[in-house]
Amino acid sequence: MEKHKFSISISGSKKEATEKINGLAVLASKLSADTITALAKLVKTDPAKVEAAKHYLGVS
Repeated sequence: MEKHKFSISISGSKKEATEKINGLAVLASKLSADTITALAKLVKTDPAKVEAAKHYLGVS
């Protein structure tokens, strides 16, 4: 599989931005493009499901 490099900006403190990009990198390496796209759509359009997922994961 080809690898591609991107430059993005993430809001937050340096620590928070680093944690976010590391999490995104794991998601990108483990999930298909279709799954990531569906997840992004859900995050944008269904806050109740996002809250349920956060509860399941034990994060606030």
